[in-house]
Amino acid sequence: MRAILKRILRFWRPHRWVGLGLVATMLLQALFTVVLALSIKLIIDAVIDGAGERSAGFIVFVLIGGFIAAALAGIGSGYLAARAGADILADVRTSLFERLQLLSIGFHQQAQMGDLLSHFSTDIAQLSGGVIKKPLAGLKSFVAILFYLPVMVVLEPRLAIPSAIAMPLAIYLVNRFAPDVDSALDAEKQEIAGVLNEVSENLRAQPIIRAFGLHHRSGVRFQRRIARLHEASSQAEFRVALAATLSEYSVALAQVLIVALGAVLALTGSLEPGTLAAFVALLSEFTWETTVIGSDVFPEIRKAWSGIRRIDAVLGLDTPAAVRAGGRSVGPLENAIRVENVSFGYAPADVLQLENVSLTIEAGSYVAIVGASGSGKSTLLALLLRFYDPTSGHISFDSVDLADIDDHALRSTTGVVFQETFLFNASLRENVILAERETDDARLEEALEVAGLTELVGVLPEGLDTVIGDSGRQLSGGQAQRIGLARAILKRPALLLLDEATSALDPSTEAAVIEAIGSIRNGRTIVMVTHRLQTIADADLIVVMRNGRVEEVGGFSELLEANGTFSSMWEKQQGFTVGKDGRSASVTAARLGAVPLFSGLSDGHLERLAREFVAQQFGQGVVVFERGDPGDRFHVIVRGVVEVSVDGRAGEVVIAHLEDGDFFGETALLDGAPRNATVTAVTPTTTLSLDRDQFDLLMADAPEMAAAVREASETRVRIDRSLSAGD
Repeated sequence: MRAILKRILRFWRPHRWVGLGLVATMLLQALFTVVLALSIKLIIDAVIDGAGERSAGFIVFVLIGGFIAAALAGIGSGYLAARAGADILADVRTSLFERLQLLSIGFHQQAQMGDLLSHFSTDIAQLSGGVIKKPLAGLKSFVAILFYLPVMVVLEPRLAIPSAIAMPLAIYLVNRFAPDVDSALDAEKQEIAGVLNEVSENLRAQPIIRAFGLHHRSGVRFQRRIARLHEASSQAEFRVALAATLSEYSVALAQVLIVALGAVLALTGSLEPGTLAAFVALLSEFTWETTVIGSDVFPEIRKAWSGIRRIDAVLGLDTPAAVRAGGRSVGPLENAIRVENVSFGYAPADVLQLENVSLTIEAGSYVAIVGASGSGKSTLLALLLRFYDPTSGHISFDSVDLADIDDHALRSTTGVVFQETFLFNASLRENVILAERETDDARLEEALEVAGLTELVGVLPEGLDTVIGDSGRQLSGGQAQRIGLARAILKRPALLLLDEATSALDPSTEAAVIEAIGSIRNGRTIVMVTHRLQTIADADLIVVMRNGRVEEVGGFSELLEANGTFSSMWEKQQGFTVGKDGRSASVTAARLGAVPLFSGLSDGHLERLAREFVAQQFGQGVVVFERGDPGDRFHVIVRGVVEVSVDGRAGEVVIAHLEDGDFFGETALLDGAPRNATVTAVTPTTTLSLDRDQFDLLMADAPEMAAAVREASETRVRIDRSLSAGD
């Protein structure tokens, strides 16, 4: 309890003068209670002595004056308490929000949204009770006790001394030996955060839930969460209530014993009736205030302690060096960015995402970083943005180590377009001018035109001042991505970083965005991360990454001629035709022949097979199929990225990411066995799929095709077994 009280005092320290005013008003209120008790003694003694008429006027005057003073003090106390409470909560909310702004991107990627939101809801709510309202109630009771006790000693020390010992001792023993409350409250907080996470995720996933009829499944998941919260809350509330009840009745027992002792003294003639009446009146107030502290204040403060510790845990988190300390100021990039022997892992014990990466990005050049999902290309871009610092090695900006550059100075010369553009629930204008609030209309119109947003502005009901809704739900993915590009263009950055900026776009929109990027290349350094090789044919330099290392570096034609990793990636993505809207697609016979299952088929069979493939679209986050679903289709990815996951001991584990040109579900064509993994679209994805029933009809109609497929399949199985034996 000492630690809790010390922490509460720290909250109050900036508002100490308001606190002193509260103490003064509490003293006045306690003084009136003492005056009232002493008036009872004077009245009884005056009646017994026959001097009632002489004392009545004085007593009435004192009581009226005391009542007015106490009432005014109560009003003043209420005002000061409300002001102090609002100030303290505003300080905590502001400090918590500012700390979250300074914490690393890694923290925000790992933290659960519901847990963070609960700091501003349930934790702050408990802070209001446990740091402001209940401590003030406890302080008021304590001040009153300090006032009552000397008067009680003067009235009758034989009763006052046992009261002063027994009641606080009862409170201490109950709070010292009551069942553990803290652990139960911590468990309850965790479950509340879990419920908030579940609700947040459910609301974001409503389109998918409705499209796939997942209402029942969502309801079952939520009921499980609620059941766990119900159990945790029951345990926590019972323990808090038990501590309060034990405190209340232990104090009541002490009061009964002391009143009984007073009655014995009065009946034996050693205590005057007026003194006993006044003492009992004060004892009742003393008991009440002690009960308030023991059964209300202490339990509620203990209850708030869990929230205080959770808030302090965030406020005490260390901030990255890039934010903590000021650094050197730099201007726009003039020479080059150099990445020298850089290695990086998200945590000390994690596998390195980058290993000994070295790279030079010349000022004014257009550099593309390509590679399969998980190759480390986006991680490298995050280091260039200084979202993280390298585990080892250095990144320099015009010969100045990135770690020594002031974070604000770096951001002021850099623009970025992410794979997903976040849009605020504000007007289109406000979403575009986020980082350039003082821009003029001419610059804004130029940025809108380059990003291809002029037509959109023309059709919106209020033009640029149209509110686009929470997360820009009123706009398409392509329109949102254009807004992200307009933001970056408006900033006129010397360094423009693009992280899979076109992966969510249809072909025509992608082509327009690539054209817009090309139009702003002059005098600007552009670094583009992508897995779609068709978009980087005119890059000055292409960096090919694989397993966290730089595999190849060179120009487009140079890398194609090298017949290395880049050439293989290029060949894998060829052979597809996609409609401008991204909804229609086809595959060539030659490209199908590169699939191992079909490698033995003749050109005629491949042509026939290619005509049976149909295009399918899957939105971001949509499940293509789940583990246990019937194996009824084979898919080839035309555009997009999917992740493959299996059940692990700790839940679902992602085992692979597949992208343009990759295929999955091959065994479905051969045996129709249930799916052994779950496949989910990471980005909007278009596939060409072949139905198993249609495939069987083809095989039955062309026995030689069936024989070739079986032979290819058996060869593939032998190779897989050989590789497994070698491992």
